[in-house]
Amino acid sequence: MNRLLRALLLLVTVLAFGPAMAADRPLLFSYEATSGQLGLSKLANAQYADRAAFTAKVRDELLPDIFRAVGVDPSKVRTELTPGGYLLRTNASLQSRIAIGDREADRVAAALGYVFRQSSVLVSDLADAGGGTGLVVVRFAKGTLTAATAHRFFEHAADAHKGLGGGYTAFGDEMIFLNVRDGAGKPYSELSDRDFAGGLKPAAASFKGGQPRVVRVGQAKARFVGNSWRQKQNGEDYAAILGTTLVAQLKPLQDRHTAMIMEAAERWGWR
Repeated sequence: MNRLLRALLLLVTVLAFGPAMAADRPLLFSYEATSGQLGLSKLANAQYADRAAFTAKVRDELLPDIFRAVGVDPSKVRTELTPGGYLLRTNASLQSRIAIGDREADRVAAALGYVFRQSSVLVSDLADAGGGTGLVVVRFAKGTLTAATAHRFFEHAADAHKGLGGGYTAFGDEMIFLNVRDGAGKPYSELSDRDFAGGLKPAAASFKGGQPRVVRVGQAKARFVGNSWRQKQNGEDYAAILGTTLVAQLKPLQDRHTAMIMEAAERWGWR
């Protein structure tokens, strides 16, 4: 086979299968099922176990309907309930892996953010080594990474530099830290990727309990899809992504979520 023919066949293959192959790459959606937008004054101090119980109920009873509304088959979504940190708070979070393209991913993130009234949903591709977002993975001894231990390490890292207290995700015995950028490409942590990793390494070495160690330093692809609820109380930023028809479909699901969290607030004293 001559070179020209091989080149033509390669081009046909890329054109025919390239988008599908990209869409098959799993993206991770990180978010919470609780919301600070509903006037629940005691929610911020809620017990982790109570938040986790509520989050599990939402995952099982409401989340599949959100995915169906945006055209995603719930059976093809893998969702885990894990500790997650944001601005020095650790809460029960949901981590959904979906093989989907970037454009569709924005719609999924906006739908989750709209229904759950989240300030933002983090969309990441942890396997994209050229994604431009600093990534650090801290691994603990097997079976030692509880929500309480994760939170203690989160605070310990932030003591070294406040930028390390921005956020994390926990999977099994690993905490994942991402040095996420804003729209202008500036890290929210105000740290370079090198300094971001450089702060977490001594934090792991000096932490008491769980024998944490940095096992990976690299890059991933990550971005926030969000809405400022103080200025846009109807979720206008999410609505701009979703469109009028889809917002109308999601509004009853948002109302169901509100009823669920209000019931939980009565049970666990979040008002």
